[in-house]
Amino acid sequence: MELKTARGRLFLLIFLLISFPLLNYHSNIISSAHLYGVEYATSPAWSWHSWWDGSFQRDEDLYINDNVGFRADLIRFNNQINFSFFDKIISCCVVRGLHDNLFYNDYVEAYCGTDYAGDNYPVNDLVKMKKVQDTLEHLGKLFVFIHAGSKASYFAEDIPTDIPCNSAGKTNLKNYIRIGDSLGIHQIDFNSWFVSLKGKMPHDLFNKQGIHWGLYGALFAVDSLTRYIEHRRGIHMIHPKWDEIEKTYNARRLEDDMERTFNLILPMRTAEYWYPKWHYDDSPGLMKPRVIYIGDSFGWTFMHDGIMNANTDPEFWIYFRDAYGKDFDNGALTHDMGSYKWREVLQKTDCVVMMYTASQLVRSGTTFIDSAYNYYYPAK
Repeated sequence: MELKTARGRLFLLIFLLISFPLLNYHSNIISSAHLYGVEYATSPAWSWHSWWDGSFQRDEDLYINDNVGFRADLIRFNNQINFSFFDKIISCCVVRGLHDNLFYNDYVEAYCGTDYAGDNYPVNDLVKMKKVQDTLEHLGKLFVFIHAGSKASYFAEDIPTDIPCNSAGKTNLKNYIRIGDSLGIHQIDFNSWFVSLKGKMPHDLFNKQGIHWGLYGALFAVDSLTRYIEHRRGIHMIHPKWDEIEKTYNARRLEDDMERTFNLILPMRTAEYWYPKWHYDDSPGLMKPRVIYIGDSFGWTFMHDGIMNANTDPEFWIYFRDAYGKDFDNGALTHDMGSYKWREVLQKTDCVVMMYTASQLVRSGTTFIDSAYNYYYPAK
């Protein structure tokens, strides 16, 4: 085929377009930034067994598909076209609310009561929790369950009007608090408190592009929790203090994590973020008790931003699945709870703080309680 003709030049162009991604896959001439929130398939190890049962071929196909040249860039380009021209978001489980406020679907369902599990669902779980609390108190330890703030509650007015929502009806959170209070479980309801603070604070306690509370909101929660522990244990602890708040248009850590899952080329919108410049009042005589935090991903803000420095040797047991120390960013080991000697660590701590959002109460809110209950009250 003559390349001097239009047909020949078109053939060459198509051949190059098809071949270049494959060439880049083998030579990595141009590196593409990793897609946010996407777990890439890894290259499988070859063996005669995996070859004959077909698993090697299947896993290798997945690896090539995930890592072929420019795949991430083309996905971003496709997502940007859909967003800019068709107002369409390519992301799982994200609800785009009014004023470009982003919500994770699970939190909206929890706020609206769509996931309501029934009047009696938490009774047995909370009875176990009360027994674990009583046992820990007998051992000289404080137990408290925190209901973390929910963005759906805080920005309820921005939930899309086409979503059926009866927030005044029954919800798992209301049921949990009501039954927990009747049993005498120590609870802190940050969710209701954050909603009550809306409009009274100079800045929002949640950001519109993120799932979790930001550093600004988290510091209010930590200061309140610190005062609660002081009151319950009759001690004086160090407190977070700040004199200045920095304004920026660049999100830090997890504060725009929902927008990042869109994997766009251009930012969705220009947003303001507020970050306190803070420190701890580490005056002589103030105490730093040992604390174990158990909960969902809202605990990451405590981990990443040094908030746990108010405690001695704090640990974060996320979903009671993995255990992290405060220095995990510097290479500290992560422990799988299945092999971790968590019972020994539990015996040495001063406080156990469980912290979950409303959307996690049914699925993850009792995993630690079940294990601790079986440890303290083994079946006969």
